[in-house]
Amino acid sequence: MNLTEIAFKHQKLVLMIVAIILINGVIAYFTIPAREDPSITIREAIVSTSYPGMSPERVELLITKTLEEEIRKIPEVEKLRSTSSTGLSVIHVEIYDRYFNLDSIWQNVRNKVEEAQASLPEGTSTPFVNDEFGDVSVLTLALTADGFDLGQMFDISKHTRDTLYAVDGTKKIELLGVQDERIYLETSNAKLSQLGISPSTLMNALQTQNIISSGGQIDTGLLSFIIEPTGNFNSLEDLAETYITIPGTQESIALSDIATLHRGYVDPPNNLAYFNGEQAIVFAISMLPNYNILEYAPRLKAAIEQLEDSLPVGYKLHIATYQAQQVEKTVQGVSMNVLQTLIIVLIVVVLFLGMRTGLIVGTIVPFVMLSALTLMQIFEIRLERMSLATLIIALGLLVDNGIVIAEDFKRRLEDGEERFKAMTQGGKELAIPLLSSSATTILFFLPLMLAEHVAGEYTRSVSLVILITLLASWVLALCVTPLLCYHFIKVDESQAGAKALSSEKVTGRYETFLHFILRFKLLFIASLFGLLIAAVFAMKFIPKQFFPDSNRNQLLVNIDLPSGTSERQTNTQMHAVMDWLDNESGYDFIESHSAYVGFSGPRFVLSLSPEDPAENKAFMVLNIKPENDIAALALKLDEDLEHRFVNVSVRAKKMFLGPSDSKTIEIQVKGPDKDVIYQKAQQIMDLLYEVPDTRDIRSDWESMTAKIEVRVDQQRARRASVTSQDIANSLQAYFSGAAVTEFREEDDIIPIMFRASDAERHNLDRLRSLNVFSQATGKAIPLFQVAEFSPVNQYSIIQREDMFTTVSVEARNSRMAAEDLKAKIDADLQKLAEDLPLNHYIEYDGVIVQSEEAQKALSASMPMVLGLILILLVAQFNSFRKAAIIVLTMPLSFIGAVLGLGVMFAPFGFMVTLGLYSLAGIIINNAIVLIDRIDIERRDGASDYDAIVKACITRVRPIAMTTITTVAGLLPLILSHDPLFYGMACVIAFGLAVGTVLTLGVVPVLYAAFFKASREESTSS
Repeated sequence: MNLTEIAFKHQKLVLMIVAIILINGVIAYFTIPAREDPSITIREAIVSTSYPGMSPERVELLITKTLEEEIRKIPEVEKLRSTSSTGLSVIHVEIYDRYFNLDSIWQNVRNKVEEAQASLPEGTSTPFVNDEFGDVSVLTLALTADGFDLGQMFDISKHTRDTLYAVDGTKKIELLGVQDERIYLETSNAKLSQLGISPSTLMNALQTQNIISSGGQIDTGLLSFIIEPTGNFNSLEDLAETYITIPGTQESIALSDIATLHRGYVDPPNNLAYFNGEQAIVFAISMLPNYNILEYAPRLKAAIEQLEDSLPVGYKLHIATYQAQQVEKTVQGVSMNVLQTLIIVLIVVVLFLGMRTGLIVGTIVPFVMLSALTLMQIFEIRLERMSLATLIIALGLLVDNGIVIAEDFKRRLEDGEERFKAMTQGGKELAIPLLSSSATTILFFLPLMLAEHVAGEYTRSVSLVILITLLASWVLALCVTPLLCYHFIKVDESQAGAKALSSEKVTGRYETFLHFILRFKLLFIASLFGLLIAAVFAMKFIPKQFFPDSNRNQLLVNIDLPSGTSERQTNTQMHAVMDWLDNESGYDFIESHSAYVGFSGPRFVLSLSPEDPAENKAFMVLNIKPENDIAALALKLDEDLEHRFVNVSVRAKKMFLGPSDSKTIEIQVKGPDKDVIYQKAQQIMDLLYEVPDTRDIRSDWESMTAKIEVRVDQQRARRASVTSQDIANSLQAYFSGAAVTEFREEDDIIPIMFRASDAERHNLDRLRSLNVFSQATGKAIPLFQVAEFSPVNQYSIIQREDMFTTVSVEARNSRMAAEDLKAKIDADLQKLAEDLPLNHYIEYDGVIVQSEEAQKALSASMPMVLGLILILLVAQFNSFRKAAIIVLTMPLSFIGAVLGLGVMFAPFGFMVTLGLYSLAGIIINNAIVLIDRIDIERRDGASDYDAIVKACITRVRPIAMTTITTVAGLLPLILSHDPLFYGMACVIAFGLAVGTVLTLGVVPVLYAAFFKASREESTSS
């Protein structure tokens, strides 16, 4: 008893189960959590350590290298990338793609960092390990205020944050752009020297008075009394009225007489944020996993609107980025493509099979789709661009099983078989061949499931959805389609399209063609081999792009100022840029913009990896009005900004799909000698400048900067009782400021900073005349008496990768992707590498390496997949020769695939590679069907030659129908120019169309050659 017969005997149960699954599928579509793109695990943490004022070279040697040596001992660590800049060490720790349980790994990183901390220089901050680097902000909110200062804005922002945390599903709300408050004591160095009051004396006096220590407790027997001495500062007036003893006298002087006190914010400003040119505090709001953003975000938005109504007049809340809008746009767009594909497939099926049969076959499509949604909900597969577009690809495939079943049933009725027998016999004969063809297609998608790479993780839902849809299609084709055929199919139904395919004119010409190629087998095979070689050769001219650009209406703008630029100057420059954008540029395509000074803002898209913070950098996100050419606008903005502001370097670019930007090429120079690799990087930049349309060329070491080296004459310093530590302390306190004590205001703690007045600390001449106080004698001496000064060039940033100093050069070309740019410069790049010293070398990084690694990860499991397919084919046909014939048809699809890429101007990338794999799995199904029919004809007594001809003529109609259906189903992806699936759809459509035509010729030829079938044998028999 076969599956079809069981389903027939339990029709009511089968129909009820199908109805339940369909209803659940409809519900699942609206309840499955949705997102724009598939989620990928960010296997990266950042270790940040600061030592204010320390030079990059010292940071590298004393901090970065020490931490790297410990972290490198962790076996799960794949790569270490570090940046050593003035006063800051940032280490990126990347984990191998095969690891998913990261919590224990990050704890191990913390343990190693803690072990290394004992070896760091005294004064180094405690290293901070950020393992939430991959959190995505589903909504960024900007708080602006008219007439309120930053302190008041911060109070409101804390209230806003606490209120929004009450929205169910909120994971984390990070406040960006907050400026910490400070109280500054600004003094004159000359005045302190005149009074003989050293900075340390002043600091000690304030610290010993500003206490909150308890005086203990007195127990009198009946009662106990707490003793609490006063002294802590309750107001700025208390601080100003503090009296400082003048050394060597009995007199004291009020602090207000020797210092200017004022309350302000951290200076220079740190990590400022703006929205539409107004200073803002930005809320980066991330969502808990397993929540549906299309349900969570509207609730969050409603809470924001309600909260805004309660804010004081002058405060406004602006939504800067709203991920739900992009998700809804993506899901609705792809869903519309699914609906269009469904309609196209139904029309094609009805056209070829007639109204009644076409509708019977067509019903399997929505049945399978809704069943797939039910299973996606069970297996926690999200609704996103990748999974929904895979349903489109699967649509053309899953209808094949229904067509074969319905065609076989109708043919049997035409041959006079009784309905029940036609139904059950067809199900019995076709169950294994259909399962085998579905399994081979599924197996070709298996490498995606097994690929240990972030690109494989990004596209993993493709293989899972194909698995679900094709197996569901097989089950429904054997259980539901036969029942519908049994009850509704009529033999005399008109089939205009099918008749066109099976007309004497078509089949007669095909039969003539068959006799010709079977006579000249060698010539035909040689011609196909020539076409294949031509396709391989033509592949060199196909542009390459790892992943395509995104179609989001947003522009990312990185603005770099010269190395050594202070954040204060960067902020001033950004004010000018924003003012120009709003008032002078004439850009009417910008809806809104956010800007971040000194850092790159929040990660509001998973694929966006913020750059490390730096004082000379800023970042902008421009929201663009719909129906604009984003790529053209990026070029225009880039040129206009650099023309208007000659001292800035601008990198304006579209957003991208996939794990990294496919347009940016990265070239690395590695080696122990910093001067050698830095100079070689400059030569690489010169090489890139020679390539037309190449822009945004930069080195991550940037330009060299000057530092002032204070060369202390130790002999003179000892005679003056001044130590190097005295000099360093005086310089630090005078120019950068030193923390004295703290001012407590309710639950806020505000540091009190000692520094020189603005006029003195911004004046380079004051360096020589600075009075240095001796800790031993308390006397002051001008610095120029014990030291000399000289400017020294230094590297502004030192980058390392996997323990080696590394300079990375990156660039973009407006006309080609990184892989094509690599092909253009590779020969010249190798020449530049020839004169490098031993242990110095040039290599590619970024998308070039990621693309190669992704291709290797995909191909790693191909031998196993091919082995399983061969086992399936040999098991089905019990023949090595027949299995070989089927496998040899796979390269035929490559001819059409290359033709499709060339004709449709689609670049070759990861998704196209996936398309080639899936195409191979689809194309061999035609060979399986043909060989299976040849065997049936031979068992019915036909000679080998006649069996080949009859089987091909019999199967040409269903093979052509399934191919046309599959190709037609891909039309919405091709016509809509889907950013992610366009190339893949072109490859499958053209490859399948051309491959099917060639398969209808090559299978009979190979079969005749392998089994020595000839026309003479047929005639004699």
